[in-house]
Amino acid sequence: MDGRKRPAAQPLRRKGKSKVIPGEEFWSRVHKTDGCWIWTGGNRGNGYGTFWAQGKRYYAHRYAYYLASGKMPEGIILHACDNTICVRPDHLSEGTQADNVIDMWHKGRGVPPPRHVGESHPYAKLTEETVRQIRQQYDSGHYTQSELARAHGIGRTAVGCVVRHETWRHVGDPQTTKAAA
Repeated sequence: MDGRKRPAAQPLRRKGKSKVIPGEEFWSRVHKTDGCWIWTGGNRGNGYGTFWAQGKRYYAHRYAYYLASGKMPEGIILHACDNTICVRPDHLSEGTQADNVIDMWHKGRGVPPPRHVGESHPYAKLTEETVRQIRQQYDSGHYTQSELARAHGIGRTAVGCVVRHETWRHVGDPQTTKAAA
């Protein structure tokens, strides 16, 4: 180096551009209708709009929620209208992933996982008839839980859960079984 000081780096400035308030810029990219307010700006390719503000990319619906509520959402944002490019604040609400899944099922957009109960469960070792037999034998007072477990090839804890109606609740009447020790 020849000892000369280099000039300090100057921030880049665009000529002719005035500072635009992010909210104004955001809403200028929205087509408002009587129903949904459609985001016309960029998108991420996954059906959701995106918006850049303060050097960071936001999903458009999350940013709309922020502008309307004054706080950035901690959870996910649910669309009441199920339109991913809608940014109308009264169509948006904060929720959890569980809320989103339940909303999806209620609207018929997904299939809830199958509920395996009793014999339909892939790991079931007992049948409904066997459960009734275990409860009747235990109620008779002639068999202990350990004896019933050995006879049916299951654990004593499993027998205890059966006789207390903690498992296989859909079988029989819980009033007829005495409380297990």
